[in-house]
Formats: sequence, C-alpha cells, structure tokens
Amino acid sequence: MITFLFGFILLFITVLQAFMPKFLKQTEAFGVYVPEQYAKKETVVRLKKRYTQVVLSTGLIILTGYLIWSLSQEPNEEILALISVGVQFTTIFISIGYYFIMHLRMKKLKVTEGWATGKNEVRVVDLQFQKKLQLIPRIVFVIPMIITVGLIIYTFIKYDQMPNMIPTHWGPSGQPDAFSEKTYFSVISLPLILLVMQGMFLMMSEGMKFSGAKINPANKKTSVEQQLAFRKYSSWFALFITITLTLMMGYSHLQTIHPEIATPWIMFALPLAFLVITFVGVGIYTVKVGQSGSRLKVGEANPSIEDKIAVDDDRYWKGGMFYINKDDPSILVEKRFGVGWTFNFARPISWILLFLPLIIIIAIAFSL
Repeated sequence: MITFLFGFILLFITVLQAFMPKFLKQTEAFGVYVPEQYAKKETVVRLKKRYTQVVLSTGLIILTGYLIWSLSQEPNEEILALISVGVQFTTIFISIGYYFIMHLRMKKLKVTEGWATGKNEVRVVDLQFQKKLQLIPRIVFVIPMIITVGLIIYTFIKYDQMPNMIPTHWGPSGQPDAFSEKTYFSVISLPLILLVMQGMFLMMSEGMKFSGAKINPANKKTSVEQQLAFRKYSSWFALFITITLTLMMGYSHLQTIHPEIATPWIMFALPLAFLVITFVGVGIYTVKVGQSGSRLKVGEANPSIEDKIAVDDDRYWKGGMFYINKDDPSILVEKRFGVGWTFNFARPISWILLFLPLIIIIAIAFSL
C-alpha cells in the first residue's frame, strides 16, 4: 500500500512537471518573457514539447524502476520511506535541472532573434484593479485560527485527563509508533503548528491584494479579467487548503484528548484522504486556472499590437524563478514557471515571511 502511495505521488509530480509549459502564459516560456507575436513560433513550441518529452519519459523510467525495486525487494518501512522520498526529490531535481537548460536556450534564442529589438515597451496600469478584486474576506481565514486557539484552550482544560505520553506519529497500520512526554508545551504542539500554517495562508491571501498586476498591452481587457480571476481562484484555493488542514490536524489532536473517537483505520485513512484531496485540488487548480489565469476563458481576445510589448522584466528574474526587484513594492508576485506565487526577494519582509514560519515549525517539531 505504501509503495503505491509513493508511486502515485511520484507519478503526480512527474506529470505536473512535464506538462507545466502548457499551464503557463504564452508570453512566458521557461522564465523568459516572450512578446505575444513570437509566442507561437515553431522554435518556442518545439522547446516546450522537448521539455515535456524529456521530463515525462525520465520520470516514468524512474517510476518503473522504483516500483520494480520496492515490489521485488520488499524493504522494511523505514528503508522504503527513505528511498521513496529520495526518488521523489531526484525526479524534481532532474526536472529543475532540465528547466534551467531550457531557460538558457530560450534566453539565447530571444537575444539572437531580437524579439525585443525596436519594440516600444509599455506598462499598462488599471487604476481600478484593487477595487475589482474578489478575494475571500480576511475574517474567513481568521475563523479557523480562532477555532485553533479555542482548541488550545480546550486542551489546557483537559490537561489532567490526558495520558502521560502523547502520540506524535502514526505508522501504516494506523497505530501510534512515536510518543512525547506530556508537558504544557507538547500537548499543544500540533495546534501551534496548525496555527502557523493557517497564518501563512492568511498572509498569502492578503499579499495578493497588493501584488502588482502584469497586464499584457497587446490584450488589455482579457489580461485584466484573467488576472482578477486568477487572484479570486487563488484565494479560494488557499481557503480550501486551510480548511482541509484544520479538519485533519484538528481531528488528529482531538484524538489525543479523547482516544475513543479514533480507530487505527481512521488514523490510517485520514492522511491518505488529505493527500488525495490536496492533489486533486492542485490538479484542478492548475488545469482550470493556469499561470495568471491563462487557461481561463474570459472573453474575446483583442488583436495584438505589433510594435508594442510589455515591459521586459527578465533582468529581475534570476534563472526565471527568483524575483529580485527593489523598485517593486509587491511582496508576492506571480511565478514565471509554475502556477501560483513567489516572493519578491528584494523586500526584507519577504525573507521574514518565508523563513520565520519554517523556523517556528522546525523548532516545535525538534522540541518534542
């Protein structure tokens, strides 16, 4: 069962990485800005197809080898988990490595063919953009956090009734296989981690309000509508993950207070259900929305403007993945390769928002 679970994860990662170019804006390829009139050039399309073929075939070969090894060798649980995680990271690193090769080829192609030469760079601004946003209200994200705080208070009330050893990990059978001594800190460690994660998704939703919109000057109306829809769906997706996390981690914590509500089958099925639901959600979000809402049908496209292109921000994107622009007040910006958001690493607050939650979660985990 564990083998097929990790195999499913590996297959999902492979397919998502391989077909990522299909989910991106046509005006961005491998982290490089491509003016709209060149987006469908044969050379650009061929590079995208080549990336998909290489990443998909490599991933499937690795998956096949992994399944043959795990089913024939029947390793113990610890070795299987270690190798499975290693195989997944190997697949990701291979796809990232090949992405950087294609990124360099695309940059060279852009310079060689002079796609930006002789074009007027235009930055389009919609002054009503912020008012048009339809994001989930902040209070909706705060409600799960209030529930988590209530769970912490309830835990302290029930502290004397809790067992002296608190389960911290459950094995494949659904039985707890790791414990921590009961203290006032250890009994609330899981809700504290949940609270930090809820705060991260709240910050993500709030950050989208102040992220600058990259509007295509050759297709203004459609571009604005896609940007607005992308932020709306991103906000809903963040809430979806927040709710599923709250339900899973909240239930896991409650069973340490009331063991009678849990069974080995529930504790085995709970993380699996969360994993499947999350993957399905990511898949739907990626396929339906795409990068910057590029897959959303929001109306008729306007004709292209041959002598005008968007401001070329390639110099601010290091490797097409890391955005560093001290003149941009945005903290969150849309990814150039991948669906979702990344940080403007020129803003010090971005480093704090990225690493502080991770440090807190790691500190809590290692203190148990």
